Amino acid sequence: MRIWRARNARSRRDRAFLAYMDFMIAVVAVAPLARAVWLSATSAESVAVLASSTAPAVTVLVVAGLWAGALLLGRNRGPALRPSFLTHALATSDLPRSDTFLRPLLIAGSLVTALTTIIAGLLAGSLVSQELADPLSAASFAMVGTLVGVITTVAWLAGQALPRAALPIALGILSLGAATAAPAAHPFTPWGWVGLAYPGGSPLLLIPMIALTAALVTAAPALMNRLDSAGLVAQAARWDSSTAHATIMDFSAAATIYQTRPHLGRRIRTVRSIRWLPATFLISDAISAVRTPGRFVAGVLAIVAAGVLITLAFAPGTPGWLLGAAAGLTVFAGVGPLTDGVRHAASIASDFPLYGISDERLLANHTLFPLIVTLLVLLAVVIVCSTGTGIGPAVVGALALGPLALASRVGNALKGPLPPALLTPIPTPVGDLDPVVRMAWALDGMLLAALAGASAALAFDAPLLLAGATIVLISVGFSRWRHRG
Repeated sequence: MRIWRARNARSRRDRAFLAYMDFMIAVVAVAPLARAVWLSATSAESVAVLASSTAPAVTVLVVAGLWAGALLLGRNRGPALRPSFLTHALATSDLPRSDTFLRPLLIAGSLVTALTTIIAGLLAGSLVSQELADPLSAASFAMVGTLVGVITTVAWLAGQALPRAALPIALGILSLGAATAAPAAHPFTPWGWVGLAYPGGSPLLLIPMIALTAALVTAAPALMNRLDSAGLVAQAARWDSSTAHATIMDFSAAATIYQTRPHLGRRIRTVRSIRWLPATFLISDAISAVRTPGRFVAGVLAIVAAGVLITLAFAPGTPGWLLGAAAGLTVFAGVGPLTDGVRHAASIASDFPLYGISDERLLANHTLFPLIVTLLVLLAVVIVCSTGTGIGPAVVGALALGPLALASRVGNALKGPLPPALLTPIPTPVGDLDPVVRMAWALDGMLLAALAGASAALAFDAPLLLAGATIVLISVGFSRWRHRG
């Protein structure tokens, strides 16, 4: 009895200590971050964007894209998933999956719902703080955010349970979302109801949203019981392998696990004998990209979104540097499916030449296809979205953003494994900065892409920033090229 009491007291002390540490982390890290987010959302530039007449239409497109993305995500990694061993043991048993996989579904759904609720509440609170919306409509929009999170979770589960039907349904949602973005079509679609419930709209739209959410939640157990055992085991194995790579900050390898295998045009000859060598690489990379149409379309759509963001960055009254940084991150993600040849060239650059040309020419030729596609898409979007005299600066920003984002991708491909020197502790008066340095090393491609986007958006206001970002990206690329292998 005494031993049990001593162990129980020790466990209580441990729990109290852990609770105290969680509280201190929330006070030191979370509270300042939340305050910074709130100050940014209530700034004059952000409020001008949130109160614009196009904000409800943008909300409609975002919600439609969110639900379509949840369907596509469920095909590769669904919410009802456990570790590999438990997934295999429970998926091959006679127990209903609506019971055995309910807990991970509820955890994933809670996180998604909390995120959408916080975002909706933040947008509504920003407008209420400036007296641009009444508290009742703001509260109803926050509740709509909760319902959007629940619907997103069910769509995520539907993508996991119905992987073949998820792709056409997602494409249909995206098409209908783009076609019904006009205010006159909002009452006829679920994502349009979200736009009508935007702060300042009618709270009565909660009724159809609640009815739709209740119907989808009722269908969730049937979707869970349709989960395939082999699909569950495959998803669990890929997720465990991906998280293992992400733990050691090898994010490129973690993302490679989820790349789809080429399946279209396998009988088409990729390498063609053309006298002009760059054309050979251009056609080869184009055919290779088309063989995975899903990745290619997703990359092009991301570049389209980046073009819209860089265009908005030059509009008056908008936070240009913030939209530019978002455009840089988006185009960095979109160029990824187009740079398989760049990664291949970087991986063999430290060995003997395989194709009878130098490593420099191999890498340069493989950059032609992503550079041409990125510039063409960005310029087309900028020309379509720009109006009046704003087309010139936006075109210049797009011309700067494309090459700089591609340069950050090339530098990321040449990075190689984590240097052992970064594993050394870095003691400072504020603690050990070694984890921060390792995280910065792992995410330096994204950080440089964000810097490139921000500098492209400020090309006329701060040209020295654009020149500095260009010098930094070129210097990083040359340094990694010299130390490759």
